[in-house]
Amino acid sequence: MIAALIDNAVIVPSLSSTTKDDAIVELVQAAADANRIKAAHRKPLREALFAREANGSTGIGNGIAVPHVKAKQITTMTLVLGCSADGLPYQAVDGRDVQTVFMILAPENAAEDHLQALRWVSTLARNADFRRFIQTATDESAIRELLHEMSPS
Repeated sequence: MIAALIDNAVIVPSLSSTTKDDAIVELVQAAADANRIKAAHRKPLREALFAREANGSTGIGNGIAVPHVKAKQITTMTLVLGCSADGLPYQAVDGRDVQTVFMILAPENAAEDHLQALRWVSTLARNADFRRFIQTATDESAIRELLHEMSPS
């Protein structure tokens, strides 16, 4: 499941956003632009993601955030990854800015896949090599290759 998630991921190597909310909007738009979600679903997905953030920041520390949602508008599990060289203020648990945002969009009935994806990203967040290499990956191809190298076998 993780390999397919990586293969079909929407990757934004250089986020233009400077805030958490703008990054969420930018990544949802990237998913729509890549035809992973319908344009009409952008607003309800943004609202669901903002509501999730209102319950507690998905900035899990070490420069990583994982905004995620299960929603009826999602038909296929989707990863949208964005990188910010300068970092984003994200109210992360460790107080640090976020450089890598893993947005996970899951169908409502995909609880196990959703949890598996969250566990994988959590493992990446604890891996110092991954965090260092993701900051030096400059394009979509390099990021996707790194994700595959770090995926479970």
